Amino acid sequence: MNALIVCYSKFGNTTKIAEAIAETLGSDGSAHVISMDQLSVSDLTGIDLVVAGTPTHRMNLPQAVRPAFETLPRRILRGTPIAAFDTAYKMSAWLARFTAAQRLLSKLRKLGGKRVLRPETFHVVEREGPLYDGEIERARKWAGLILDRLEARKL
Repeated sequence: MNALIVCYSKFGNTTKIAEAIAETLGSDGSAHVISMDQLSVSDLTGIDLVVAGTPTHRMNLPQAVRPAFETLPRRILRGTPIAAFDTAYKMSAWLARFTAAQRLLSKLRKLGGKRVLRPETFHVVEREGPLYDGEIERARKWAGLILDRLEARKL
């Protein structure tokens, strides 16, 4: 499997999660992390899985992330498995519905991607982090769930 993990990170927490995910996904092939502002059409060629992650800013995608999706051709991810995650401080269950990961998944689906599993939020202490203890390990487990789902689809 050839996985691409695309992320935007302001304080480095989202990149740490992306790297943990890539480490796990790479055990089943290759996986690499790229910054969202460097994403190009050629990066998506020959990719078997796209995972995208950003921090949640004001219960939405950061402004810096939005142009990355506007430049990609419609349906470029047709049929490609996708997953999304974000980093955010802990909030009430009601507010937790408004995360960057939900918005990211929607953007990826509009590009033709097929959701592997629900978006996930990894928590940071206060606004800038660091990540709470155990979040890196939780990211690895979440990536393992992605691999399990992809394997189940093959059967």
